[in-house]
Amino acid sequence: MSIGTTIKKLRKEKGITQEHLAQCLGISPNAVSQWECNRTAPDITQLPLLADIFGVSADVILEIDIVKREKEILKFSQKCDLLHSHGKNKDRLMLCREMAKKYLNDETVLYQLMKVLRVTEETDNGQELISIGNRLLLSTDPEIRHSAIRCLCFTSFEKGDYEEAKKYAGMIPVHEDLYVSILRGDELLQHCQNYFSGICDQMFTYVNSLLYFSDNHYTPKQRHTIARKLYDIFHIIHEDSDFGYMDEDRLGRLCFRMAQDSVSSGEYTQALDELEEMIEHFKKMEAFTEIKQTSLLIDTLTSDKTKIKKHCEDNTFTIFSHYLEECADVFKPLENDERFIEVKKLLLAKAHSL
Repeated sequence: MSIGTTIKKLRKEKGITQEHLAQCLGISPNAVSQWECNRTAPDITQLPLLADIFGVSADVILEIDIVKREKEILKFSQKCDLLHSHGKNKDRLMLCREMAKKYLNDETVLYQLMKVLRVTEETDNGQELISIGNRLLLSTDPEIRHSAIRCLCFTSFEKGDYEEAKKYAGMIPVHEDLYVSILRGDELLQHCQNYFSGICDQMFTYVNSLLYFSDNHYTPKQRHTIARKLYDIFHIIHEDSDFGYMDEDRLGRLCFRMAQDSVSSGEYTQALDELEEMIEHFKKMEAFTEIKQTSLLIDTLTSDKTKIKKHCEDNTFTIFSHYLEECADVFKPLENDERFIEVKKLLLAKAHSL
């Protein structure tokens, strides 16, 4: 049904003449007649008043099936998450672009588009990200607004606007958890255990930034000591070694970092041990399907493959095989060691088999 036909139908249902409707809108009766004959259409600014006169939503006038739209957007969002879990960002971007043509102003569509633009290899998308981020700043959904602030912060930083980036960074509130004071029973249990589950990942981000982006404040030996502390904290939280996908990823990355610092400190045997530990963590990560945690601090939690998010399609073994090549100078003292050669072979073999 066209918008003109809908207006005519609603007008008759209300028992309103064209003249009366025109008077309410401050336009000529001929303009109303033109709408109802589908020769012209009302201006978008007139929709709220039309909706008020007829006692319906603007969506009804526009013939938008809200339930159908919500189902379509939910299905779209789920497909985006599935593509994300497989690192298929080109397909995800194409899906978001198509959906944005249909629902240009939908928050969920913009949110998914913003997320994929942040990790895509598309060049010169900074201005688009800033435009989307500023629109989503108005969202009443805390997750969407928080993501918009992060996007604006990092995009501004990457564009070289350090002061603007700091402005957005300051919009993220200092962590103040009120739930821990008001929840009770199972809700409190879940909330606290989710905190302990996430704390290692948060600490990984801080430690990684502290050690490798802070202008060489620490010696290689000191960096190794700090990284090992975090590695041990993971095992304190997970005393049963019930690690999820991202835990194994973080532990493998820590081992790689520690191996680099061990070599720089002349601890060659220790470096080889850590590279072999890295391989084991990555094997478990790639084989991961699901886990029911049993460690005391997290024993009500579960994790499965649906929660995995990948930034690219390359598997971890491929990525770290490249990293070893890029760090050839660091690992030069080990290049002829049989254990090191075996690590390189394992990375390549796994990279090609997955």
